[in-house]
Amino acid sequence: MNIIEAINSYTEYRVNLGEKVRTLKYLLLGFGKYAGSEHVLDDVSEETCLSYLSLKGTRKGIATSYWFSIYSAITGLYKWAMIRGYATDSPLPKYKPQEPEPFRPHIYTSDELNRIFEAALSYRKRFNIEYPIVIQAMLKITCFLGLRPSETVTLTVDDIDISNMLVIIRETKFYKSRIVPVSRPVMKIISDYITLRSEIVKNTKATVNHLFVDKRGSYVKLTALQQAFRAICDKAKVHRNHTGRFDVRLQDMRHTFATNRVIQCYNDGLDVQKLLPALSTYLGHCNIDSTSVYITLTDKLLNEASNKFKSYAEI
Repeated sequence: MNIIEAINSYTEYRVNLGEKVRTLKYLLLGFGKYAGSEHVLDDVSEETCLSYLSLKGTRKGIATSYWFSIYSAITGLYKWAMIRGYATDSPLPKYKPQEPEPFRPHIYTSDELNRIFEAALSYRKRFNIEYPIVIQAMLKITCFLGLRPSETVTLTVDDIDISNMLVIIRETKFYKSRIVPVSRPVMKIISDYITLRSEIVKNTKATVNHLFVDKRGSYVKLTALQQAFRAICDKAKVHRNHTGRFDVRLQDMRHTFATNRVIQCYNDGLDVQKLLPALSTYLGHCNIDSTSVYITLTDKLLNEASNKFKSYAEI
């Protein structure tokens, strides 16, 4: 079994476990082609691995997070292969460089969100294919429901249950579906948009069942939403104070949602440990560890946690 065949078998195995492997397969195929598609796994040397990691995963001689992503992907491949007898040992270097500081998501303030939603209605003066009101609705729903942006763009009209105040998120990450309860104010935003959508459909003669449609009668793609978001943030003057690897991101709205839910839990005097499993289910995670990634330790959250600990210590 050559490297490419092993990669295809390994990624198929991961798919059967219920995972989405597009990024993993991209990382491994790049490595496989560099190492030599016709070679078997045991033909790959440590020098080849180091050379590839240096080529793809360093910037100015310093290892980036991408270095560790490639390393992790190759590690998984060789562990799987060694168990099955396709390889005798891993050629990866035993010593790794120091990992870069973990990326810190941006947690939007209420003022920033209001400016973003307002700017969404006028972020472009020239003609564009997306309706500004549609983009605004997409941003609000992504923010207020804590959705992955990819979940927002794939919503259909049939996924909205107004009478029962529910939204169905179908087969997203890990091929799982979930039902998301919606508050009355947020459901009003959705129902008002659906009323508006009926007029858009008449004008464009759209035939798609997607919730969010553009002026061509097609659905709004994720790339279009992300491009619009960057332009909107420029107009609203919403940026990170210290721009490192990334500026503010659309995905940060999901981090903001999760972090604010924990802060609200503290404010309401509720048990955070009991909240986390429910929040994990709501966000569509398989475990609490995945949810913890979305909870950013802001000054406000740290203050609430400190107050909670203080009241506990004084009992």
